[in-house]
Amino acid sequence: MMVKRDVVARYKGSWLGLFWSAINPLLLMMVYGFVFGVIFKARWPAQGDTEVSFIVLLFCGLVVHLMFSDVLSRSASVIRDNANYVKKVIFPLSIFGGVISGSALFHFLVSFVVLLLVAGFMGGHMSWHILFLPVLLLQYVLLCTGVAWLVSVLGVFFKDLTHVIGFISTVFLFTCPIFYPIDYVPEQYQFVLSANPLTYYVEAVRGIVAFHTFPPIEAFLTSLLVALIVFIVGFWFFRKTKGSFADVV
Repeated sequence: MMVKRDVVARYKGSWLGLFWSAINPLLLMMVYGFVFGVIFKARWPAQGDTEVSFIVLLFCGLVVHLMFSDVLSRSASVIRDNANYVKKVIFPLSIFGGVISGSALFHFLVSFVVLLLVAGFMGGHMSWHILFLPVLLLQYVLLCTGVAWLVSVLGVFFKDLTHVIGFISTVFLFTCPIFYPIDYVPEQYQFVLSANPLTYYVEAVRGIVAFHTFPPIEAFLTSLLVALIVFIVGFWFFRKTKGSFADVV
């Protein structure tokens, strides 16, 4: 119910309402697609006999980053924005991590539908590999919820975090293979992409939608372990520090 209220409240009063959840990623895709695909003439090497539009490959990465960026930006101030729950009501504050992730997941699914429509318009087709998507999303939601808890705590004690979170989001955007293939990165810098948790999810979504492949089992298990660790540590850290929120907010 809180996720539904959060989504509806975001578009309340606007003429197009929930349609903005589909329009925003589409506009973003058009801008990035024009800059990188038309002006810079970026191209993606084909995998085997499969050659996919650069726009589709770009959008695969953008929908993943948009969800993560949404979680980051909203988590930094979620406790301060809901100070009444902290000071006046006995309320399970940890639920806000799930609300933020649930709201971001809704927008991801809308963007993903737009992605499939764009891929179909560009001549692509759906494959049975899309059945792996629920598993991938469950894994991604665990990671995002853990991040939401960690960032929300830091946002309480370090108010400056809200001013740098946009820069942090941009770093994640350009240090994962959204605009370029991993192979284009010099070998001595590829560890940066490997350290970015979004790299796996970008490549996995791209593989499912564009190249009809599953992620390697080693990458899947490693990312699942990372997601579980971030989720558990984030929950523990939130529970450990929430008693001090009322003194700071």
